[in-house]
Amino acid sequence: MPIIMDSKWFSVLNKSTPSIMFRFLLLCCLVAAWCLGAGASICSAQQGEQTAELPDKISGTESPPQVQSYSITIKGNSSIKEKDLRKAAAGELLMFEQRAYRKADIDDAAFQMRSAYLQAGYAFALVDYTYEKKGDHIEVIFDIQEGPRVIVENIVFQGNRNIAADKLLSFFGEPAKTWGRKQQTIFVESAVRDGINMIRDHYRGEGFIDVVVKNPDLSFNENRSGVTITIAIEEGPQYIISDVQLQGDLLPGLAPGLDKIKNELTGKPYYVRRKLFLRTSLEDAYDAVGYAEANVAIEVIQQDEPGRIILDAVITSGTQVRIADVVISGNDSTKESFIKDRLQLKPGDIYTRGKKMESFRKLYDSGLFAKISMELSGPREDGSRILEVEVEELPTREYFVEPGWGSYEQLRLRAGAFEKNLFGIGKNGRIDGLVSMKGETISLSYTDPWLLQTAISMNVPLYFESRDEPSYTSDEAALSVLFSRKFSKNLTLSTGYQYKMTQLSNLADDSVLQKEEEDYNKGTVGIQAIWDSRDDIFYPAAGLRLASSFDISLPALGSEIEFGRITLGCRYFIQLPQEYILGLRATTGLIIPLGDQSFIPISERFFNGGDNTVRSYQHSELGPKDENNEPTGGLGYNVFSIELRKRFYKNFATTLYVDAGNVSPNKSLLANDFMPYASGSDLLDDTLNDFFSEFRFGIGIGFQYLLPVGPIRIDVAYNPDPAEIWNEDNWAFHFSLGMAF
Repeated sequence: MPIIMDSKWFSVLNKSTPSIMFRFLLLCCLVAAWCLGAGASICSAQQGEQTAELPDKISGTESPPQVQSYSITIKGNSSIKEKDLRKAAAGELLMFEQRAYRKADIDDAAFQMRSAYLQAGYAFALVDYTYEKKGDHIEVIFDIQEGPRVIVENIVFQGNRNIAADKLLSFFGEPAKTWGRKQQTIFVESAVRDGINMIRDHYRGEGFIDVVVKNPDLSFNENRSGVTITIAIEEGPQYIISDVQLQGDLLPGLAPGLDKIKNELTGKPYYVRRKLFLRTSLEDAYDAVGYAEANVAIEVIQQDEPGRIILDAVITSGTQVRIADVVISGNDSTKESFIKDRLQLKPGDIYTRGKKMESFRKLYDSGLFAKISMELSGPREDGSRILEVEVEELPTREYFVEPGWGSYEQLRLRAGAFEKNLFGIGKNGRIDGLVSMKGETISLSYTDPWLLQTAISMNVPLYFESRDEPSYTSDEAALSVLFSRKFSKNLTLSTGYQYKMTQLSNLADDSVLQKEEEDYNKGTVGIQAIWDSRDDIFYPAAGLRLASSFDISLPALGSEIEFGRITLGCRYFIQLPQEYILGLRATTGLIIPLGDQSFIPISERFFNGGDNTVRSYQHSELGPKDENNEPTGGLGYNVFSIELRKRFYKNFATTLYVDAGNVSPNKSLLANDFMPYASGSDLLDDTLNDFFSEFRFGIGIGFQYLLPVGPIRIDVAYNPDPAEIWNEDNWAFHFSLGMAF
């Protein structure tokens, strides 16, 4: 109950309380009681309001049914498919489902559908909807009135005295087209607005800084299927830079450079960015000779002649900054010498912003630092400054365990450790091991990313491998010294030397093309060039990758066998409409026996077939086989593939593909009854004669789930013409990681 106080209460207090203190205490108690009563009244009022708002929640014992289902229907659309309209509003429809079926999300979805119509040229399209709740079901119906598709019949410019209409038309680009007997431009209001903005920018870039490009006048024909767009332009005067005046601290040594800057601007149309260009050019010129704190103030002076202006620049050079010393901090793991080697500013150097930015680039390129700051201390007595460099280091050590699966190796596990700042000087060290159902590998490597402070990187890998192949088992140990340099964003060249010791076992006694010792040592030098412009290394949608390599093994290099090897490869990806991707692949290789070499060990030959080559075959199973039905390999091979890719749902993708490939020699082996060759020249002749013969094909479908480290892939491929003589299968199934190419 609320407590009510009126004047009678206060009169009672005044008559009956002899003490002022007592009256004060009693008054405080009454005020507190009133506050409590008022609070209770407010709570009662709020409760009453809730009761008034939700009478159905207290009027009975049963709650209304919760929404269990919903339906969305789209009607009235004939020009745009329902799936495309749902795609246009996919985000809003998803939020509708996730946020308790809010009507506001349906309103947003209708807006997105109408936007899709506007982008397709249906300028009068309307998208209405009904939202009705029936028990535990919500029914949404989108009602579409498409209207006609509007074609731009003409664009007329008015007032353009200085810039031709053809030039202005070019700023409307090439919006979506409708194709019939002739090419026609559809009307898209947003494209018209963009074109007008570009016209305005172009005028200002030509010096018409007061230009006014008015909103377009749209004149539709009788059935509203065509429109004429009229754009009125008030050009105003063209502003030209008649002179550039330099004042202040003018250094005689900079005179030629300053004159060049003036000449680049004099006589050119004026717009606001010209001021920025002049300021930046002057500051850079002074910075290059050590005046890093130079300041340039520019004033635009209008002359009496309309449209003629002067740029007046006042230069304050400040003092020339020279580095007295460099102080490094924050480097807990990285040696100070490593950081100083990458700084372009040394004690005694003149300080410039250009050298500072280059120092930033080189330090960040090392990949060792999360944050870098460079500041100059206050001037010393001689005017020199101390460069204070503070770094924040990134973690440099990484441990990894990578389980995997290969179509041939089956279950496999890779584990190891990587350190990218060995000894605190930015060198890389790596150790890893791989175990699979077909073998084991352990490798160690040391990498110097900047050999002798150059752009050349050096890698020294050492590995030991034991592996079971279909036709043999090999045990290898190899040491390499490899050098590479990135010449551009896309081009990398590599060269190096490798010494490898190989032991072969489980060979058939009459293995084709193999004789003499089963163990050999090989010394090889080689060179490789790679051009890679793909937009993604795991699942590219566009770009080109070209690879070529040549290596040679000779006795002078410590080799017991003599031959050369050439490989060429091309992968090309084209983005098609509707998010389809076309992938093309061509790979070829040739081994050339040298000297008295009349055979090539089986572990050095080319093999074909498998999840990454011709997918209608199991690993290395394509091509000639011996009496034990084991693949023999060859001195030449080819692989060609065409693949259509499509991501159809989130991270799920599918591919349709055709592979073709061969191994050479092939027919000649049959003609010679698999007899060993007497000379390397005969072996090479047969290889070249058969190089483009006996191609085998694979036609298939694949499914992928895309992960950040590459896709999980399933391929099923059909062999349309299996060779009975080699006991080939009609079908092959592969489960592996990564794309085929």
